[in-house]
Amino acid sequence: MSQDKVVGTDVAGISNSLSNILNEMIICINGKQPPEVHEKALAQVNKMVDASTRVIWESNTLTERECVVKIMKLLSTREEEEDKTLGEHFFELYRKLTSIRFDPNTRHSLMTYLLSMADNDGRSAANGDADAHSESDNLSQILSSRVHSKNGSSLTSLNGNGLVNGGAGYSYDATQASIGLSQQSLPNYVEATRMMNDSRQDIVTNAIYSFTGVQGKYLKKDVVTGRFKLDPQNMKLLTAGQAGMLLRLSELGYYHDRVAKFADVSTGFNAMGCMGQALISKLKEELADFHGQVAMLHDELNRFRKAQMNRIPNKDGEPDAADELTLFKLLAWYIKPLHRMQWLTKIADACQMKKGGELASTVYDFLDNGHSMVNKLVEDVLTAICGPLVRMISKWILEGGINDLHSEFFVESLNDVGADRLWHDKFRLRLPMLPKFVPMEMANKILKTGKCINFLREICEMQGMMRGREELMKVMDTNVSQFFSYTPDTSWHAAVETCYQQTSKHVLDIMVGPHKLLDHLQGMRRYLLLGQGDFVSILIEHMKDELERPGVDIYAHDLSSMLDAALRCTNAQYDDPDILNHLDVMVQPPFFGDIGWDIISLQYIVQGPLATMLEPTMPTYKLLFKPLWRMKHMEFVLSMKIWKEQMGNAKTLRPINTEIGKASHRLNLFTSEIMHFIHQMQYYVLFEVIECNWVELQKKMQQATALDDILDAHEKFLQTIKVGCFVSSKPNVEHSLEGVYDNIIELEKWQSGFYKDCFKELSARQDLAKVVERSEKKGVYGLTNELILQRDQEAKIFAEKVDIACRGLEVIASDYEKAVSSFLMALNSSHDPNLQLFGTRLDFNEYYKKRDTNLSKPLTFEHMRMSNVFTLNNRNYPNSRFVIHTPTSNE
Repeated sequence: MSQDKVVGTDVAGISNSLSNILNEMIICINGKQPPEVHEKALAQVNKMVDASTRVIWESNTLTERECVVKIMKLLSTREEEEDKTLGEHFFELYRKLTSIRFDPNTRHSLMTYLLSMADNDGRSAANGDADAHSESDNLSQILSSRVHSKNGSSLTSLNGNGLVNGGAGYSYDATQASIGLSQQSLPNYVEATRMMNDSRQDIVTNAIYSFTGVQGKYLKKDVVTGRFKLDPQNMKLLTAGQAGMLLRLSELGYYHDRVAKFADVSTGFNAMGCMGQALISKLKEELADFHGQVAMLHDELNRFRKAQMNRIPNKDGEPDAADELTLFKLLAWYIKPLHRMQWLTKIADACQMKKGGELASTVYDFLDNGHSMVNKLVEDVLTAICGPLVRMISKWILEGGINDLHSEFFVESLNDVGADRLWHDKFRLRLPMLPKFVPMEMANKILKTGKCINFLREICEMQGMMRGREELMKVMDTNVSQFFSYTPDTSWHAAVETCYQQTSKHVLDIMVGPHKLLDHLQGMRRYLLLGQGDFVSILIEHMKDELERPGVDIYAHDLSSMLDAALRCTNAQYDDPDILNHLDVMVQPPFFGDIGWDIISLQYIVQGPLATMLEPTMPTYKLLFKPLWRMKHMEFVLSMKIWKEQMGNAKTLRPINTEIGKASHRLNLFTSEIMHFIHQMQYYVLFEVIECNWVELQKKMQQATALDDILDAHEKFLQTIKVGCFVSSKPNVEHSLEGVYDNIIELEKWQSGFYKDCFKELSARQDLAKVVERSEKKGVYGLTNELILQRDQEAKIFAEKVDIACRGLEVIASDYEKAVSSFLMALNSSHDPNLQLFGTRLDFNEYYKKRDTNLSKPLTFEHMRMSNVFTLNNRNYPNSRFVIHTPTSNE
């Protein structure tokens, strides 16, 4: 019983609070009215709160919050009360209303009614005409009566003023009397028309929100695709045209979200590095501009709403809609932003996970598509992207520094490479990062310019920036858009060219002047390539004893004195001492059976800046020195041993000329043949190959405008003479030539043995003659039978040795002829026309051609297959895939 009493007390308290709040709300909206007017308005509100409001709730078009906001806007234009507006006072009362237990549907209907009351009161105050309000109410009641007449509801008759039941807008429905709905309020069609305008503006607001990817009442995002779709709960409030236009306009929001996704570094779908950050910054800038345009649309819509609320109707009673923002106007506006956002999406999508020059090349591909707006957009994006790259280029070619934390620059520095390899290997192009609009020639100039600056700073120890570089830096940093110009004749390209020429000339002057680069190249040509002929001959003459000794018995310090003596005895003594000080003798570690000729070589020692420039070419000089030294060895063997020994022994061995005449004649012919071959080889290599190419190199060095021109010409010179010296030729060329040299050594050994036997026989005959002479002096004439038999036996043995030696000489001659034929075949089969002509000169009288039928056949595969070239290849390279096994006679 007590619990029921407490509940009743709570309900009474709530009713009193609700009545007070409603009373204050009516005073806030209508102001202070006469008691009878105020009581009448309060009675209508209480009747609405007590009755069921289901029908009214279903007819509401605005939400409860929207009703409260509109009431506050209407009240905010009136006079203030106690330092605050009526709208603020009404909002405090509304908050009190929401704090008590109250049915939400009833509260929603109450706010709708209060909005109608505030709106009617505002119009009445603005027009100052009570008749207009009466006519409006009469019109509402007449229309309501017609509607209810069609539905079969019974209406009471109108009085003279058009009011029903004493002026209250109600109609009677007998069928609903049992559930308390015997009276229904008639709709306010003027208010409904105004609310339709508000609904239309609400749709436009949703469309504007969708431009920036914000969901609204009518548009929701699809979780999978990210596109906007109509809200199923509110799409029934839209017409088909409105729904179609909303979906079309929402496409702009979809592409806006795509661009915003690429511009967000946390998504992981953006480009990388400094250039990627520049792209992200540009996308954010584009989004900011777009947001500014959308904000202007919001401002325009808000101005229209404010003007609509404060506008006085015209003579026809209809508001002026010329400035209203509609969906059709948005469709006309959104075309350009949509096109721009679509292209930004394409560009950003193509640039995912890319950086550096690859990123710039990707954006560069979007140029020249035929649309001026797109071209301008791509140029702006590319200018923003290339900004960090241009700054990297500027720092590289002006200061020689690389500020590349993300490996985006197309020039890279190898930290593992030392200073001695700075010019050739320290810096190189990173081709994947080279933009496609940068030609290779321009990239090489940029690489060489920075390389020159690093060379001057680290090797030559020259600090400071060259004069005029500040202006070049300003030109390059302020003309980024010229970097990807189609024609390389802009001020940016001119600045790069100027910087390259100035830096290259500065390095060239230093190397040619103080460091005597050209003189050192001349010195290497004279001594390492054996161009100083008298020096080489004197050096070999001084070292001939050491050259014949076993390799393990040779020491470098013994050879150094011989080198100095050879320099003092020849014209080399007049050369620059600075050049001669770089020349030295090197003794390589010997292998088993090596002699001095095999391990002794000359070397040219360079240091400082010269080492940086010339050190990479030193292995090539060593490679070229070996065949030239080998050729000098063969010439020394032929001239100073074989031929000299033949000429010296010819007169001495005349007593036994009858026995050795045939062998000596064949030996002389064979020696002359070999000497002709070696002399032709020397002339071709030393004069036609080295000397002629050196003359061309000198011309290029005199015309050079940059250090790289000299180094490139020098490198080309070395590669050319490598071919002429048979170093970089096919293996069969070197093998055939080595076979010729081996036969020369075998001939020297054969001749030594042959003359040893000859002198032994000559000594035996001389001893026998001395015995006869002594016997004559003693008066004993003749020889004993024992001496005669011994002498006959020795003569017979000598004859056999001569015969064996002749056959051995023929074997050597035959092997030599095969080796020369193989060498000639290799020359004729070469792709180098100079080597082909040299082969023709070696066999100028077609001596070898007549003796080897393979040389007289055209160079077809069949004749090359049968040639000695492939026979030697089969014997020395049995596992080669080029080996062709010829059929045997048994097959």
